[in-house]
Amino acid sequence: MNGLTLRAALLLSACTIVLAACTSNNGAPPPPVNVHQRLFVANFAAGGASSSLVAYVFPLTAAIAPNSTLPSSRGPNGATGIAFDFADDLYIANASNNTIVAYIPFIGNSSSPSLTLTNGISQPQDMTFDNASNLYVANLTGGAIGNVTVYSPPFVNSSFPLFAISNGINGPTGVVSDGVGDVWVTNRAGHNVTAYGLPATAASVPFATVSSGLTGPVASAFDLASDLYVVDNTANAIVVYKPPITTASTPSFSITNGISAPRYASFDQGGFLYVSNATNVTIYQPPFSAASAPFLTITNGLSTPVGVAVGF
Repeated sequence: MNGLTLRAALLLSACTIVLAACTSNNGAPPPPVNVHQRLFVANFAAGGASSSLVAYVFPLTAAIAPNSTLPSSRGPNGATGIAFDFADDLYIANASNNTIVAYIPFIGNSSSPSLTLTNGISQPQDMTFDNASNLYVANLTGGAIGNVTVYSPPFVNSSFPLFAISNGINGPTGVVSDGVGDVWVTNRAGHNVTAYGLPATAASVPFATVSSGLTGPVASAFDLASDLYVVDNTANAIVVYKPPITTASTPSFSITNGISAPRYASFDQGGFLYVSNATNVTIYQPPFSAASAPFLTITNGLSTPVGVAVGF
């Protein structure tokens, strides 16, 4: 059995196990539309000393505990943002040891990185993939004000960035693809979100800089309707912008109920919003408005949660 066939068999077996555990939602978020059946959260904790990646099997409840915990000894080291590629490989940005580590599914307590990127990585905060599977990494100290380094697949440990985006970058702590053809960078020091058209180059400049209503933005996410959700850590809010999004855009509304020192946000394929806060993860059900409040809050297994994502 070759590696690809073995991996497919493992995925099928894992899908069967996870799907069997998710036959009833008991009022919790229903499993996402496809086989994505686990909520992953990166715990920054005390940096490299006790960082971890925890995973929760759907259906989620307020009392749920992680079904797996990947400890610092297995790769997380000052874990910040996390992201899945199109093959369901999980990538972790390690701010404490300047690496990006990746894992193939099924991820458990004893998984080891299948990939470790170091070239061009400097205090990485977040990652995203474009539709061509290029990897974008937000580096907080990749120069005087930071940068976004871009890598082309296939990735190997020795991969070097093709180039770095620096125009308009000022303390980048978040980067996200809108799934259409643009990449958006959240600049905490710049108090804004900058957008870059693809394909990008080292000379790329923002075609939009969103700043209205933002005080301490740290991350961003797009919902199924292409609305932009900006995590504002200083304002304890998720600030929402409706498309078309331009430099002149102003917030449509902000979600504040249940938000406390937020660091990251993510959506699943069912449109549910997941927000990591200082001590918990709050989950919101669409449709969203200024009156939105969490219908579920997870606390077990969390210690300074940062990156959140729903995957396999």
